[in-house]
Amino acid sequence: MRLRRLPPLLALFFPAFMLSAPGHADEIELTNGDRITGRIVSKAGNELVVRTDYAGELRLRWDLVKSLRTSEPVTVMTAGGDLLNSAQLAASEADKVALSNPSTEGNVKREDIAFINPTPEQSGNGVSYSGRVNMSAALVRGNAENDRIYGDGALDARAKGYAWGLGMKVDRRKDRGVKTAQQWLLNGNYDHFVNERQFIYARTSFEQDKIKDIQLRTTVGAGYGWQLYEDEQTKLSLRTGLDYVNVDRIVSQDDDYPALGWGVRASHWLFDRRAELFHDQDGFWSVADTKQLTIRSKSGVRLPIAAGMTASAQLNADWERTPAPGRKAVDSTLLLGLGYAW
Repeated sequence: MRLRRLPPLLALFFPAFMLSAPGHADEIELTNGDRITGRIVSKAGNELVVRTDYAGELRLRWDLVKSLRTSEPVTVMTAGGDLLNSAQLAASEADKVALSNPSTEGNVKREDIAFINPTPEQSGNGVSYSGRVNMSAALVRGNAENDRIYGDGALDARAKGYAWGLGMKVDRRKDRGVKTAQQWLLNGNYDHFVNERQFIYARTSFEQDKIKDIQLRTTVGAGYGWQLYEDEQTKLSLRTGLDYVNVDRIVSQDDDYPALGWGVRASHWLFDRRAELFHDQDGFWSVADTKQLTIRSKSGVRLPIAAGMTASAQLNADWERTPAPGRKAVDSTLLLGLGYAW
């Protein structure tokens, strides 16, 4: 087979193209001499996240970064709070980084770079939104006939000074066309941060569960909370305060009482973000009658599939110390389903 010669013009530019191709990647040099090429995603605390074609996302210790160079503009936030958009980073003298953007040029100390590509809650500019929906269903026909539909979802917003969230849960079951269970729950919260890790919150919820003789249970409360962890891998918040609980029952006597309330929100990514463990819990303990105690929780694991799609295994467990007459104290449901997250 004869090889065709490159056209003269292409032959002229081909070597230059090959030499310039690697320049389209960011480059990080570590203190041990290793060099990593990829795309810098973010920097926060002592962690630099780099996305590579050969190893996915790498998380590097910032104190082990000797120098770095970006091929495309990034946003840099300094320890003093200055936000520099469209910034370019390049190697400089020891422990310093050359930084330039349309309005600034010079060297900055490595420890003075607080964030690279900060999120809205880190920079104080804008709001970031996230959400998810999960569904599971069963349809049985033949000797037995029953239907089951379960769905839950959440929408969360986070800014530097506040956060809010909305959640819902629906569970409906039929056996031979007769409704055997109907449960739904709506809840919401608003958190106002007094500093980076502490916040004042207000929350409310509306719940119906006819199997447990609850026509409508309403809660409203406020208190103090702690955001113990909040990064791309781990989130953990705790809250406690006072709630007012009002229960309208279908058959039994209605009830209302002030309660000590608490909440837990926890999630953690494993195996390079291939699995997410989560646990949510809300509790209400009457201050007038300690026998009145209600706990709602859901725990499980979510597995990303592709393009935001997820598979999940989830255990819902609700407990009432003093249920309505003839009802059991614990309701638990194990669910396998599909969902979407954004």
